[in-house]
Amino acid sequence: MCTEKALDVLADVYVKAYASVDVGEKWDQESAHKLLQYWLKRQPDLFFLAETDSKIVGGFVAGIKPWWDGNHLVDGEIFVDPGYQGKGVGSELSKVMFGTAMEKYGARIWDAFTFRKPDFPKGWYQKLGFKEVKEWMMISGDLENALEILGK
Repeated sequence: MCTEKALDVLADVYVKAYASVDVGEKWDQESAHKLLQYWLKRQPDLFFLAETDSKIVGGFVAGIKPWWDGNHLVDGEIFVDPGYQGKGVGSELSKVMFGTAMEKYGARIWDAFTFRKPDFPKGWYQKLGFKEVKEWMMISGDLENALEILGK
């Protein structure tokens, strides 16, 4: 499990992981640290980190959300230092996260967003048996613009 002391190192790993793929998100140390600190406060028992040779090389964070069919594991963020990708780090983190969510919270479903392109990580999730939910889509927008449209 993660501690406050590990957040600076984890933020570096997070920044490196996103910099290694072109998905349009430009994380820096400060923004990554804030996100990870949010997760540590939100659900500390579902914040796991991976270490290799006493070096932090990845993390997996998620939350539990009650749903109509039971608890779901949601909003997950899994990230691995690019130098350690393809070596089973993500798989091990997933085993710990999924096992803990099932055992501790009775979760049976994981709902998460991923990128359509590039193929990684989408292809990796598909190898684990996860499927795209065709009926869902992610929306995002400017709040100020929405208020203007609503007539404040």
